[in-house]
Amino acid sequence: VFFPVMRAHNDLGTTARFPFLWGDDGEAAMRKALNLRYQLLPYIYSLGHEAYNTGAPIMRPLVMEFPADEAVANLSDEWLLGKGLLAAPLLHEGGKRSVYLPNDTWYDYYTGEALKGPKTITVTKALDEIPVYVRAGTILPVGPVIQYSEQTSATPLEIRIYPGKNGSFKLVEDDGTSYNYTKSQTRTTAYTWNDKTKTLTWAVTGSYTGKNVYKTIKAVLGKKEKTVAVGQKGSVVFK
Repeated sequence: VFFPVMRAHNDLGTTARFPFLWGDDGEAAMRKALNLRYQLLPYIYSLGHEAYNTGAPIMRPLVMEFPADEAVANLSDEWLLGKGLLAAPLLHEGGKRSVYLPNDTWYDYYTGEALKGPKTITVTKALDEIPVYVRAGTILPVGPVIQYSEQTSATPLEIRIYPGKNGSFKLVEDDGTSYNYTKSQTRTTAYTWNDKTKTLTWAVTGSYTGKNVYKTIKAVLGKKEKTVAVGQKGSVVFK
């Protein structure tokens, strides 16, 4: 789920990896993970554009964002997806592991609990739960659950804001199938969060106007939600 490319297949003579062959619990856990992957596609796809334009990798070692923290120098079982998501998957039976959180505020993706780093925590998760933490200041686009990556939806795009400091994110959209992005056929929505004024602002650039672009967003700050049309520029204030 938290790799740049998600593939599940096997070769002749190896163990088949079809989710339905791993029992009801395994199938349900895989379905939940796949749904999460689809929801995160707007974020991951935008990171792909960032990688293309700047060379910054989609999947990043923690040392890339926290170079002064010696505790992350040799960590290989947790990583960042972009700057905002820290993934620490369960790699051993039992559903229990230690997770190191660098110096920042981190939010549990599922519960919203705020945790202040740097510290190591011990987590116990069920088969269908993945330890994931969102960094303060992250603006996270979350799409609807879809059945395939090119499927369009009229559902507003959720823009989840994780407070604690200022943040920014560039959501990039294109046709999803061609190389027209190399000809500037893209649409970039630059979101900015001002933590002091609790204001989300955005500005849209680019010539791409395809049918699959999001025209409406639902800005989410904790339990507060506001649905608005995107337009070329806009803002949402949370009071």
